[in-house]
Amino acid sequence: MKVAVLGSGGIGAFLGGGLAKSGNDVTFLARGKHLEAMQNRGLIVESVSLGNFQLKVRATDQPSEVGPVDLVLFCVKAYDTDMVLQEVGPLIRENTTVLCFQNGVDNEDRIAAIVGKQHVLAGAIFIESYIAEPGKIIQAAGPWRIVIGEMDGTITQRAKTIHETLERSGFKCELSDRIQEVLWEKFIFICATAGVCTVSRSSLGEALAFNPTRKLYVSALREIAAVGKANGIKLADDIATKTLERADGVSRTTKPSMLRDLERGKRLEIDTMNGTVSKLGRELSVPTPANDFIFAALKLQDLRVERGSYLS
Repeated sequence: MKVAVLGSGGIGAFLGGGLAKSGNDVTFLARGKHLEAMQNRGLIVESVSLGNFQLKVRATDQPSEVGPVDLVLFCVKAYDTDMVLQEVGPLIRENTTVLCFQNGVDNEDRIAAIVGKQHVLAGAIFIESYIAEPGKIIQAAGPWRIVIGEMDGTITQRAKTIHETLERSGFKCELSDRIQEVLWEKFIFICATAGVCTVSRSSLGEALAFNPTRKLYVSALREIAAVGKANGIKLADDIATKTLERADGVSRTTKPSMLRDLERGKRLEIDTMNGTVSKLGRELSVPTPANDFIFAALKLQDLRVERGSYLS
């Protein structure tokens, strides 16, 4: 399968690396030092799931150099979605699938508005993976799970083919007929985790061990679940409780990507995360004071940061 990875960071490069390792034709789109490192020495992956490996890979910053592909892994930061979509044209042909692995719950609609609904497939990945240094990815923890599916819940041949390709590459992948619920189930966890850990500058274990931040975390979980239900998503009544139990079982040193971005002086996906909860809460008349606070506390910092690279 011919694959282009848009956003070769912790998620994109990890997925693309696994696909390339198993023999797929993969090109990584990146910029800056990360691109230079991949071009010069290849991609290094240290993974608790796939093992450690290093590959010579094809990497560029020009989609036009890649040409049409079978599969685009869309893994850019959500705040750069609109910018990247203006450059994705050369990768798309009639049967190209754009598989979105971004944080958030509305990215697929934004992508579909530009490339066409028929090209878009949704994905959720449950993992801790990040750029340790240019050209090097560390996948440090799970839970190790990938879920993909059509937004309308149908099981199509293209989804089956991509599911099989991911599984042959060593990934634990599920093909789901309820991907919208899965996206929200993930969103409840990552939004609360990213928001509370980033605003408190703490690992997940530290945030949950300190009673005030634990209370903030629980409040954020409950608000996100309430917004999801009010938005018509079929979520279990005990989803917030179950998500807290899951968080308590995750590695105590786990750091969400938004906290890592803050520590590196990069932009934050705060609009896509807690900002989306606040926005939907206002539209649906659901109070979201915890998420409102997190958004207010972090958005100002985000505005201070110069727009960074969208492909690294």
